[in-house]
Amino acid sequence: MAMRTMLINKPPDSGKKTSRPPLHQDLHYFPFRPSNSIVCAWTAMEHIDRNNGCLAVLPGTHKGPLQPHDYPQWERGISIMFHGIQDYDKNNARVHLVMEKGDTVFFHPLLIHGSGWNKSQGFRKTISCHFADANCHYIDLKGTNQENVGKEMEEVFCKIYGLKNAS
Repeated sequence: MAMRTMLINKPPDSGKKTSRPPLHQDLHYFPFRPSNSIVCAWTAMEHIDRNNGCLAVLPGTHKGPLQPHDYPQWERGISIMFHGIQDYDKNNARVHLVMEKGDTVFFHPLLIHGSGWNKSQGFRKTISCHFADANCHYIDLKGTNQENVGKEMEEVFCKIYGLKNAS
């Protein structure tokens, strides 16, 4: 099943450094399990490199647990719901994925990854789709390290659709 599909149209950074998602694990945003039954397909729609914000991954981190996420303490702030891992091994070397139009990388939802800001003059375009097999099931986020993002998503959706927040 396709669980989340996004067209990522990353704008050129205006100098505020807000176009860079922090290092994170996608599973933080998903209220379903098991993680080994979920995969992301991330496809370049054009040439992508470090100048326009390519994907950076920390190899092997998909074998670890879901880490606590929150807003990073960066200068000039961060975009809404761009949560990041607060504590990770800074010695784990990042691999920057330079990709050509049509290249696709598949990765586990526990893989720690992110991207730099777009320093080019144009938008950087990718398609991201997460797939889960039919054996996945939803979990209650209450009491988990995902409770914060669940509440924030509910607040955002209620505000967008003019609904009363259930919390």
